[in-house]
Amino acid sequence: MIDRKRKIDKNTVHKTHEDDVLLYDMRHLLPAWLPLNVLQQAADLPAAREALDEAYRIESERLVLRTLPDFIGQEHADSTELAEQLQYLYEPCFQGLKLKSQWVLEHIQAQLCVLTDRPSMPDIPSRQRLHESLKALAGYPQGGPLYFTMFNDTSNYFFYRKHHEHVPGMMLIEVARQAMYAEFYQHSGFARGEVSISILDLTSRFSRFTESSYQVDLVVSDNGAPMEHKPRKVDKRAQLFQNAAQVADIHLYGEIIKMPVFKRIRNISIDPDHWFRPLKGIRKEVLVRLACGRHLTGEMVLLSMNSLQILCAARAGTPAQSVNGHIYLYLESDGLMSLPVTSIQDVEGQDTTLHLALGELNSSLRFNWREVLKQYSYFSHSKTEHSNSGVNLFHRAYTAPRTQA
Repeated sequence: MIDRKRKIDKNTVHKTHEDDVLLYDMRHLLPAWLPLNVLQQAADLPAAREALDEAYRIESERLVLRTLPDFIGQEHADSTELAEQLQYLYEPCFQGLKLKSQWVLEHIQAQLCVLTDRPSMPDIPSRQRLHESLKALAGYPQGGPLYFTMFNDTSNYFFYRKHHEHVPGMMLIEVARQAMYAEFYQHSGFARGEVSISILDLTSRFSRFTESSYQVDLVVSDNGAPMEHKPRKVDKRAQLFQNAAQVADIHLYGEIIKMPVFKRIRNISIDPDHWFRPLKGIRKEVLVRLACGRHLTGEMVLLSMNSLQILCAARAGTPAQSVNGHIYLYLESDGLMSLPVTSIQDVEGQDTTLHLALGELNSSLRFNWREVLKQYSYFSHSKTEHSNSGVNLFHRAYTAPRTQA
């Protein structure tokens, strides 16, 4: 089992439970080369200077990663399996190729180490440590590609409900989304909770099956121009690799919405004539306490903005009886919630059902109650539909499968 400290924080990837986090070992890709003047910047930063000496060597008036060749002879370049990749990373020079790109992906670095007899790549903790020491240098790129390793839990309750010998495509999409969110908070200048990311477009390309029994690494970078500080749009690309071969390429385009604006946009109006039934995150057992000293217990079956219906052995009679009291219900994420009750009455045709009319809710409580309907319930029927059809829709809604929608 992966050490929890190696996993990405659940809040960073917009998850509530750690079991839903599918990433660990976040690390920044070290630049393939740095300008020589960073040595001067590191003069008063012993940790940065030590990291430079450990990871880089002076080559042609610049610093080059010790794991990478600065020059590859043409004959050697033509004979390697990496010939196609090298044309994008190196540029032609006298009788060979010279390192051009500032970013060389991990699996290519590892292959070049072997092909050119360079020192092997440092382990992941060392790469994380080197980046932390080097990022204090002004000449060090701050927004480079970010790497992750996939936490492929084959017992995952959602993605592996049936047996798979390969990683499901939907799981790879979720892995990419989590990695993009984590990369965004690293480089955008926004803190988690300050903004919401609204996905406008998501495209995926799968080049081969991803095996369940081998490690998957992915790298996230900006798709096109580097992301500006506190951007209004997000345009990300995630490339997923297994055994040095790319298995998926996923693009996400979205917009950044500040949380106050997001809350206004998502503050939808719910028709008071609409009934909902509880689905998840809310216990059905409720307690009603009246000012007269009477206590009722029951099971919640229908909710609306202005009232509730509960299964209860007690009878109230008709017409509605004015009362002064509260109904208490329990939300799994937020705890106990109390709502004022102003009247109760029997539901016509239902011997064990009470209708509770809610009192006036202040703005805060009304917002919270609307969130309960949005997040924890599903539409059942309209009160007008019920009255016009003459059909007992309450009973139909209560007995409908809980897995609907």
